Parts: sequence; structure tokens; C-alpha cells
Amino acid sequence: MKNFLSVFQKLLLFIISVLIFFLAHPNPVFADGLGFLGYFIYLPVFFLVDKSSLKNVFLWGGFFGTFSYGLFAFWLKNFHPLTLYIICIVYFLIFAFVFFMLKVIQKSFHTYFWLISCIFLCAFEYLKTLGFCGFSYGVSAYTQWKNLYLIQICQFVGVFGLNFLIIFPSSFIFGVYKNHKNRNKIVFDKQINKRQKKNFHINDFLENEKIKNRLKWKKYYVCALVWLFLMCISYGFGLYTIQNHKKNCDNHDYVNVVAVQNNEDPWKNGLIEYSKNIRNLKNLTEETFDFYNQIDFVIWPETAVVPPILTYYQGGKDKKRQEVIKSLLVFIDEKDAVFVIGNSYEQRNSIGNQDRYNSVFVFEPQKNVIPPEPEIYSKIHLVPFTEYFPFKEKFPKFYKKLLNGDTQMWEKGKEYKVFCNKNLYFSTPICFEDTFGDDCRKFVKNGARCFFNLSNDAWSKSDVCQTQHLSIAVFRSVENKVPSVRSTSSGQTCIINEYGKVIAQAPSFCESYVIGEVPILHDFKISVYSRFGDFAGKIEVISILLILIIKLISVIIKKVTKR
Repeated sequence: MKNFLSVFQKLLLFIISVLIFFLAHPNPVFADGLGFLGYFIYLPVFFLVDKSSLKNVFLWGGFFGTFSYGLFAFWLKNFHPLTLYIICIVYFLIFAFVFFMLKVIQKSFHTYFWLISCIFLCAFEYLKTLGFCGFSYGVSAYTQWKNLYLIQICQFVGVFGLNFLIIFPSSFIFGVYKNHKNRNKIVFDKQINKRQKKNFHINDFLENEKIKNRLKWKKYYVCALVWLFLMCISYGFGLYTIQNHKKNCDNHDYVNVVAVQNNEDPWKNGLIEYSKNIRNLKNLTEETFDFYNQIDFVIWPETAVVPPILTYYQGGKDKKRQEVIKSLLVFIDEKDAVFVIGNSYEQRNSIGNQDRYNSVFVFEPQKNVIPPEPEIYSKIHLVPFTEYFPFKEKFPKFYKKLLNGDTQMWEKGKEYKVFCNKNLYFSTPICFEDTFGDDCRKFVKNGARCFFNLSNDAWSKSDVCQTQHLSIAVFRSVENKVPSVRSTSSGQTCIINEYGKVIAQAPSFCESYVIGEVPILHDFKISVYSRFGDFAGKIEVISILLILIIKLISVIIKKVTKR
């Protein structure tokens, strides 16, 4: 009976932990996510780890990783079911290790095990965004994307500095629970029995225990007050920053921007479909010029124009595609606006092969449109397995399967390009590049004062996927203190101000556009985050490594001295 109750208890905690993770982020039930749950995202996890043994805790961790990320990223199945299976397997392994380490920390450390667990989880969430398989989705701090006053602190410490404030309550509440439980459970070990034989009085022992507990509680009070102080400072700074912004709005010059959403289906191919998409883009753009006197920039989504413009203008075997491209360039050249367009770029490499890049072309009418000589940015941070696979020579068979699975492999771009048109310095992170803070800050360090993000999440057929992407993208504006304009193929086309507020947005899965003003930031001061990047995440990683190394050394020394 006890075993049954124990398993039932763990199962209940497991279900609650998965649901809190799922509901805290944007989801099908609550479109923007329940941000307040972010503060308790790991609380049931701590209880589950506590009630699990060292032998089976990794299984609960694996199940948590599989179900939480499987539910959270359910939309991956619309790209390919195999993609979702890979995510589930990868996060089974990752969280099996995470739960195991949480159990080790709980057993190895006493007074501050809960604080060390908090630092460990912050370090883990930073590390999981790095490398070839880096995945920024699911970071706890992103649950606060609507909490504008709180997130302003990210211009100093980035999202991983904020992450500590969000994860802390889960670990603190569990620490308080464990301390209270241990206080009421006095165990008389052999040492105490020996002391009693030497006329040791139990009342003296109990008094000593009370004094120790008072000291323990003081440590909790101090930690809680520090956290409350940091939260108050963050909210106060956010309130001041946003109020000050409202007062200074009239001091800026502005450019008028149009972000077009053509509601393209990326699974449909062929000249007829490409021609239809370009026609829709032209019609939507023409509509904006009919209704508005002055438009400075027109932004079309990622790979909005599929046939390579430079390749087909210069010739090519397909004359019909060449006609479509030439017609497009004539359309652009007749407008009095800078066009920012997603297209592919082909270039012959040193050994004679043709390299293909997922790129952005910037056209300025009457200057570089006919013949087409656009300024170009090529995507640097490519999507693993679907856009880039660096191990194709070591695993040629697997690489061939990827190529046969509706993937489009690209070469990596080399420069964090900054464009300047109409006195606006801007960069163009492509699709999920704006989910990585370190990538976007490099644009700003190079001189960008605005982001034009070109995305295509239409393959997901999910408003949830697109909102999750948006919930991450707003932090790039806050961290770097620059506005963003997002032109997407099917949803969350919007304008975000430099404080993370979505000030205009088109409805999802329809042909639409967004028009708005973007400030030219003449008196721009680069933020601490833009200058130094994710130093908070690095500090968290270094801190947990030092703590674990010091603990390991102390254990080894104790064993040696006992001998």
C-alpha cells in the first residue's frame, strides 16, 4: 500500500510539473501563457526529485523532459513527426541528467542545497541554448514576455540574469519546506547516545537545536529579502524607463515601415505557386501605397521570393521564372521605398561548386534594382538538421536522408551585416536567429539601431508556435534597446518598440500587413547587455562548476584524512 501511495504521489507531482511548464508558456489554452506560473515552474520538480531515490530519479527526469517539451513543441510534428520524436528523445536524456544532478545536490549540500539547485538550473537553461543543437524555447524567463516593467532589467543582465529571479521562488519555497520538515524531525544518532552517557542533558541539546534553527531561518529571511529587493529594483527601474520613454517620444525622427504578411503555404512548390505568392506580395504592397502618402521601408518575409533573383535575372534555363523576376524588379524600381526581401543567394565557391545561402536582399529604387545589385545579408545561425548539418562527411547516409526529407540545406553566412538607408541603421536576423540574444547583440555592436526580422513559421500551421517565437523575440528589443519589425509569412507580423511592447500586429493566417513608425535613434547609448552579452549565464555556469568542484575536493580530502 505504501509503495502504491508513493508511486501515485510521484505521478501526481509529475503531471503537475509538466502542466505548469506547458501552461506558463504560450499554449493552445492560454494564448499568451500564464506568466505567473513561471515563478513556480520548478517547484513540483523539486518535490518529485525529493521523493525519488537516486536509482530511479533519472527516469522521472526523462519522462518530464519528454512530456513537457513534447507538449510544449507539439507543432514540430507539422514539419515532420520525426522532428518531434528527436526532441522528445533528446530532452529525455537531458532531463534524466538534470534530475540526477538535482538529487546529488540535494544529498550533498545541506543548508543551501536549494540555492545551489537554483544556480544549477539557471546554468542549465543557459547551456541548452548553445552549440549546434541550441534551443532557446522553454527558458523560464520567457514566460514574462508580457511583464514589461520587470523585463527592462534585461538591458543589463540579459534574459539569463532575469532567469535567476524567476527560478528562485521555486527553489526557495522548497527550501523553506525542507527546513521546516527537518526542524520537526530530531534524530538521536549514536553520537547523541554517547553524549547522554556522559551526563549530557537533553534540554541542552534541544536548546542548541533551536539556536541552530533560528540561524537557519535567518539565512532564509536574508535570501528572501535580497530577492524582494532585486524584484523591487527591477520593477522600479522598468517603471522609470517606460515613463521616461513616453516623455521623450517627440524627440525622435521616424521612418514609416510596412511589414507584409502574404499567408504563404511553404509546402506548395512550383512556378505557379511562386508566381501567385509574388503577385500577392505586390498587391498587398500596392494597397499600402494607395492608402498612405509616405512609406520608407517595405519588408517581405523570409524566402518570400523563392526563385533566386540574381541567378534568374542573369539568365538561367527557365525563361518563365526569369520573366517573373524581371517583372518583380520593375515593380520595386517604380516605388519610392527601400525593399527588404527574403530570397536565396547563390555563389560559386573556390572549388567550383555552387553555394546557396538563405539571404536578405535590400533594394533601393533607382539605385541598385535594375540591374539587381542588392546589399545582402546571409543567415548565420542556421536551423540544425533542416538547414545545416556540419557532420555530412562523417555521416553521409544520415545526411542523404535529411536531404530527402523536405529539408533545404544552406551555407552559413559570415558577416553580421548592418544596412543604412534613409538614415536608419538596421540589421535583418532571419527567422529563429532572433531567439538567440548573443547573435542579435552582435548586430547592435556593429552599429544596428533596429531589427527587421524576416520569418516563415507557416510550416507549423500553429498560432502557438508563432506566439512562442514572438514571446522570445520581444526580449531582443529590450536587451539591446532597439525597436523590431517582424515580417512573417503567416503570423505575428508586428512592430515592437525598444521596450518590448508590441504596438501593432496583424492577425494570423491571413493576407495582411502592418504599418507603423520606427524611431531613428540618434542619441543611442549601447546597453550593458549589447556590450558584454550573456555574462550572467556564464557566471551561473562558472559558479555551479566551482561549487561542485570544491565539494568534490572536500569529499576526497575527508576520505583521505579518515584513512
